[in-house]
Amino acid sequence: MKKVDKIIKSLSQITTIFFDVDGVFTDGGLYFSENGFSFKKFNVQDGMGCILLKELGFDILVITARHSIAVTKRFKELGIDKVFTKILNKRDFIQNYSNKHNLSKKKLAMFGDDIQDLTAIDEVSVFFTTANAVDDVKNMADYITERSGGYGAVREICDLIISSKGLSSIKVFEDYIKKGN
Repeated sequence: MKKVDKIIKSLSQITTIFFDVDGVFTDGGLYFSENGFSFKKFNVQDGMGCILLKELGFDILVITARHSIAVTKRFKELGIDKVFTKILNKRDFIQNYSNKHNLSKKKLAMFGDDIQDLTAIDEVSVFFTTANAVDDVKNMADYITERSGGYGAVREICDLIISSKGLSSIKVFEDYIKKGN
């Protein structure tokens, strides 16, 4: 794992971030009712982090192997319309997306917690993972959050990226509010 000060320069060049969902935005648990309904728990601080990154013009993509109406609704609520479900081969997805949009590797980051996410590590300049990620992923990640997935890990990364731009999350939020949001 690179130290924070060593990846700050890389972070300052990031414009596009690919996020996994289960284990990153959630605690990785799958909750089912007696009637077979599934539920997901999201952290509101993570949502605010995404709003702040969007305010700064970041392109946020959600790519997940599972399909869930709760996932699409949650990200729509946050103004994130690039939600892709049933994506098992994340490496190919990121390659195709970056080629289509003429994005160089130095502009890309990925946040994942399991081996299907790790396949994309060579397609991005910075790979983030959570404190509760599987060991194989933690051993290869550029940055491991202090917080676990579903408990503010996404917000931790968002704040780190914002600070790499020489800004504070408070200032970005104030600007967001001034725009009438």
